[in-house]
Amino acid sequence: MKTRDLVYVAIYVALALALDYFKEMLPFLNMPQGGSVNIALIPVVLASFHLGWLKGLAVAALWWLISSLMGLNSSFVNVIQYLLDYIIPSLVIGLAAIFYKKHTVLELELGIFLTMLVRTLSILISGVYYWPDGVAAGSWPAWLASFSYNLPYSIATCVMLMIVIPLIMSRLKPQLEGK
Repeated sequence: MKTRDLVYVAIYVALALALDYFKEMLPFLNMPQGGSVNIALIPVVLASFHLGWLKGLAVAALWWLISSLMGLNSSFVNVIQYLLDYIIPSLVIGLAAIFYKKHTVLELELGIFLTMLVRTLSILISGVYYWPDGVAAGSWPAWLASFSYNLPYSIATCVMLMIVIPLIMSRLKPQLEGK
């Protein structure tokens, strides 16, 4: 990895961590029992489209690791729950550029949508089996509760990314082409 790419990775990780902390100060972005409209995903997705999906995955992994060490990902029931709630949702977003071959807006939108879909499915499954709130884990009421709690903020995050990322990428395009 080139020095320039290492610097970009560090900047994207630092931005994601700063936005994670900033998000905590905005109560309207946070759900009462965890989950949020996650503005920290903006630099992670940007890293994927700017540096490629492999380096985007590295940014996502570092963001997850450092934020976990700092206590931002603190709900732990067992390893599978932690994997479904934090590790998979954090890492998958770094793969947003996996289909970004011709550098079109459609590919941007598709990458964001597909990674957010996988991210949301992981969180939904965790909600069904580890956070069923008074109903049997895996039951239809648990699925309904997980969907009704997790879908609104997941959809809002996806929409936010699908609006913000193409705008930022269009502004950065002249600088990115000169890398």
